[in-house]
Amino acid sequence: MGPVQLAAALWFMPVLVGEAASQNLIRNPTEQKQEHLLLISEVNADNPGDDTSEYVELYHTSGRQAPLDGYHLVFYNGNGNVAYRVKDLTGFSTDSHGFFLVGSATVTPRPSVILPKNTIQNGPDAIAVYFGRGLFSEGMRVTSEGLVDALVHKSKNSDRADDLVNTLTPGVDPYLEDPLFRTLDESLERCQGRDSHWFFQVASPTPGSENHCVPFAQLNASMVLISEVRVVSSPGEFEFVELQGPSSTDLKDLVLVLVAGSDQKIYFAMEVAGRTSPDGLLLIGPGQAETQVDVPFPPNSSIPLLKAGLNAVALYMGVNSSFASGSVASTPNLLDALVYTTVENTDSEPLDILSAGRPVFYRSERSQQSNSSMNRCVCCSTTRDPSVYALGKPTPRHFNDCPKKRFSQEISFCLQGAGCLQNSPEQHFIVMFLAQALEKQCSCGVSPAHFRDAAVACQGPDLVFSALLMARSAEQLTSLRQAFSLFLETKEVVGFGGRNGTVATSCSRDTSVTEVLPATPEKPGTTKTSPTPQVELLINEVNPDNPGAREDTEYVELFYPGLVPFDLRNYWLVLYNGKNNLAYKVVNLTGHHTDDRGYFLVGSDGVTPKPSIVLPPNTIQNGVDAVALYHSTTSSYQTNMVLTDKGLVDAVVYKSRGSEKADRLLAVLAPGQSVLYEDDSHSSQDESLSRCHSLRPRHHDSFQVTAITPFQENACPPPGSSSTEDVAHNHSVLINEVGLTNSSAPYHFIELKGTPGASLNGYSLEFFSSQDHKPYASIPTKGTFGGDGLFVLLSEQQSRPGKAPDQLVMPSVWRDLSAQQQFHAVAVASHALQTHNGTLATGQSLEDVVAFTLKPSASQGHLGFLGPIHVVSGTGKWPVSLSRCSSCTTTFAVSEATPGSENSCPQESFSVVLGICLQTPNCSMWSQTPLILAGLQKVLVDSVEEECSCGVSMCYLQGLNFTCFNSILKLSGQLWARSPKQLQGFTKWQDDFAKSPRLFVVDGKPLRSSLSCSVSDRMVQSEASFQTWEIALAVLGSILLALLLTGAALYFIKRKPQNYVTIEMNDRCEIMSGV
Repeated sequence: MGPVQLAAALWFMPVLVGEAASQNLIRNPTEQKQEHLLLISEVNADNPGDDTSEYVELYHTSGRQAPLDGYHLVFYNGNGNVAYRVKDLTGFSTDSHGFFLVGSATVTPRPSVILPKNTIQNGPDAIAVYFGRGLFSEGMRVTSEGLVDALVHKSKNSDRADDLVNTLTPGVDPYLEDPLFRTLDESLERCQGRDSHWFFQVASPTPGSENHCVPFAQLNASMVLISEVRVVSSPGEFEFVELQGPSSTDLKDLVLVLVAGSDQKIYFAMEVAGRTSPDGLLLIGPGQAETQVDVPFPPNSSIPLLKAGLNAVALYMGVNSSFASGSVASTPNLLDALVYTTVENTDSEPLDILSAGRPVFYRSERSQQSNSSMNRCVCCSTTRDPSVYALGKPTPRHFNDCPKKRFSQEISFCLQGAGCLQNSPEQHFIVMFLAQALEKQCSCGVSPAHFRDAAVACQGPDLVFSALLMARSAEQLTSLRQAFSLFLETKEVVGFGGRNGTVATSCSRDTSVTEVLPATPEKPGTTKTSPTPQVELLINEVNPDNPGAREDTEYVELFYPGLVPFDLRNYWLVLYNGKNNLAYKVVNLTGHHTDDRGYFLVGSDGVTPKPSIVLPPNTIQNGVDAVALYHSTTSSYQTNMVLTDKGLVDAVVYKSRGSEKADRLLAVLAPGQSVLYEDDSHSSQDESLSRCHSLRPRHHDSFQVTAITPFQENACPPPGSSSTEDVAHNHSVLINEVGLTNSSAPYHFIELKGTPGASLNGYSLEFFSSQDHKPYASIPTKGTFGGDGLFVLLSEQQSRPGKAPDQLVMPSVWRDLSAQQQFHAVAVASHALQTHNGTLATGQSLEDVVAFTLKPSASQGHLGFLGPIHVVSGTGKWPVSLSRCSSCTTTFAVSEATPGSENSCPQESFSVVLGICLQTPNCSMWSQTPLILAGLQKVLVDSVEEECSCGVSMCYLQGLNFTCFNSILKLSGQLWARSPKQLQGFTKWQDDFAKSPRLFVVDGKPLRSSLSCSVSDRMVQSEASFQTWEIALAVLGSILLALLLTGAALYFIKRKPQNYVTIEMNDRCEIMSGV
């Protein structure tokens, strides 16, 4: 390089560096390492009538006052994709809560930046927030450079804005500000979903304040609930009960009932009929009060009407004459109830029937003296639960005053010596105790609703409690912090559920995790008895290496052997690189949960079924590497972090080549064990490392190489087999039918199936209840299978028509089943594999197992190694059976009893083709996930059983699927029956289904059956046809216009005189042509 070029380069260098810095600032604003961002919080672009109340609400995630220097707010026109308005926010700041308003002058509170009326376009358009030194001006093309946040919105379903979406919000469809949402104005508000991702929904406008984020899709179709109750101490104060239900809807056939806690007797009842507000609220109170009520108390009512002490407010469906004064309150037709007390340590047992046994809501003496009411703070499907209420200022006709997440703090403490209560219902009592303890310290109106995401974790003999403590204001949060500090200093001894624990700041070890000691090899010739295993989330299968080079079917499968679906809150999946022992991938599982069989899948998009969390292809390294599962309420796991065992729950260290070592990974994650080898010579197809031999965490001997089985039971060989190609459950003795009764001895008979003539000596039936891994009874089997391969065990008090039982059982043996237990199971076990300390060796000695519940209201799911739970309805004729049916993916179906003969199973030859349409507020809420399909399946099965009482279970519904268009969810599939008579009942059920409007809730999403499929199809076809005619008319009009313009142009040319020069030239041409 010459001197001239060098000088030029040096001269240009600062310019290039400055330009590059500027470009980089725009392209990647996050490199400024800003701790907080400015987000679009709420948009109201379309008002009823003239658009005079438009606004955009921005929110700074710090939650406090913040300067907005460097930010620009840009409004894009979807017609042309250019900016029609740009606002430089330099020099402005958010308010003390982080909010900033841009909008019309009529908006309250007054916006910091005033826009002329009708400025914000209705859509399809977009609003975007940028940060950086870019050139932002009106007329600019849409860009993603410097983009911080964006919202693409529309006001009609048919609107499209593909270019805006592709640039600003790829993969997210425009949000609809639906004017039909409510009769008054509405807005689009930002909310946070269960998966911690942000989304927008239609809501009531809340400019300059926190979004309510009420699940309005549920609220607009929810049952009627008790929303707010104010109990007063003097006649001059305004007492009221406020209900919450569908928006702008006439309510009738409701009765408000007040119940005394001393004797459980009704002391007041009144019929409720009125129209809810646009926000779904109905106010009941004194007719002579200054605040106008929708439904007044009867004129002769005592004042005050709501009593102090232990009492209840209940809402029933029915008529007033059914609730006579002095009669005892009951649960039939009960919609909701709030049990409250104004006296500390009150025995609430008399009213437990109304609150379903949940802790009573406590109002302290000081809170009674303050201006407060009991506000529901959880919507909308939770009923009869006092813990969802919080004390707040009275808000009749308005949304309730509830604790807010922006005024919150994570808290935890230890109860030393309290014992392990993880996943125990006593957690509710701990929350109630803590609320009362803090209320004693601060008298600031603390209730269980102030604690979000409460959890307990076991740590040896101690118990760790953690939660998010929320407040209604910054002042209340300060008081709660001080009260919690004083509470920790008391070192109080707490008693609950027969256990005692001493309050401490922390336990002897890390208070944030459930710690499980790694397995260590035992010395040859020694025996070791183990306690009953603790249920833990486990790594169940790992497939890091696929055949060839595609690497697009990698996955890690998790499994929870307890009651499911299991919430994965505070769990983390971390992938470690064996070369540097650093984390190369971290997956936060909060916001997810297992499916109803206990499985959860993280993997590539080529895996079938699709994983719940999708990773890019070739993410999971082949080895020598590790997969680790952590649980912590305080720790945060990050990419490139150093290998750690803090919060470790389970781990797998693996390799794909024989010479690789992983000393450091093993020392931390699986001490004393060997690296697992994913041997690709096992099969010409794909293979995986599968958990087969036990449910012990961090135990490599539990794994072996098998065929891949994502979202399914692992393809493990049967016990004693060396082959890995045999499928699990290839057992010689199966449970074929379980006869059940509704008496104190639930078992009527048990039918086994096996090889004809084979002996049953060496086998036994093991009986379990709840989640206890230890059987409460055992019956050794004696005899041989008959010529049909069946063997029946029958109670001595029962008889089998036409044939004697193969083995009689004393009724007292299986009468031990406690009616208080929700879940039960019976298993066939082989004596060749003994139990340890009275507990079966999980997954080893069981030949077959059936788990069930006789309580239809109980949660469905999985009982760990006892298998999936089958729900047996108590509405049909007894006895009934759980029968093994080849047509069932769940193996067993509810049917009539057929001991010693062929099982009665649903058949395709007796089937009804489903054609059911349901109304939904928004099709975008529905996605084809196993959880949604299972929820829809349960809703339909429950509806069928309710009408026919003929023993219907999930197995009867086959091939369920759905499509959604224009707020109509159309279900398809088949409903199989066992007989022609049952088929007639199914046909009648489907005919009646659409005639009577019903409300269903699936995974928190509302559905209403108020429309037949034929009507909805005509509506959809009509709308689609209308859109087609619109397009056809537009095209035809364009063609006619083009023809008209062409004709006019020709006419004009003919009429206009020719140019003189042209004429002369044409004459010359003619002369030349004649020469």
